[in-house]
Amino acid sequence: MMERKRKRYTRPAGRQRKPSYSALTERQKDQYNRTTNLVTDLRRGEGPYTALLRKHHLGSQTARKYAGRDLLGGTRGQQVRASKADRRVRVLMFPTADGDIPIHTRRSQDATRLSEYFHDRDTLLRGKLRAYDFEAKWRGVHVGGRELFADTNAIFQMADDDVLKVEHLYASTGEDR
Repeated sequence: MMERKRKRYTRPAGRQRKPSYSALTERQKDQYNRTTNLVTDLRRGEGPYTALLRKHHLGSQTARKYAGRDLLGGTRGQQVRASKADRRVRVLMFPTADGDIPIHTRRSQDATRLSEYFHDRDTLLRGKLRAYDFEAKWRGVHVGGRELFADTNAIFQMADDDVLKVEHLYASTGEDR
């Protein structure tokens, strides 16, 4: 009796596994971040897909490679559109007692919440928001499993010491542009 050999599984041609963020090179991380910006602009309706590709200096294949299932359509005459929600890696600045530190998150809600926090903190430092109101809003609020730093006395002290220098919510990759 003849034994059958098992056929080895091979991935279908044309489909690639999405690379993990930590395994990417600096150039690839830059392309990934530009793709994230492309998806965000598509979601906001900033313009057509091809114009946004040019704006973010991306090719269609590169955008599809890094955006994966966040880009929908584009076949059989359909327009390319962004999915409603995503799980893309974002490197954001997070407020602590020692200053702002970069963290990794996959939740767009975390990015939105931190953006609101930094807007309110900037308003507080410009004197247009009372310290009591800031603390009432942000004391005990958690983002990404960590509590936001809401001690206004310490925030004013750090601002005087020039520790708070957040110009962008998203952490810098250390490259000069």
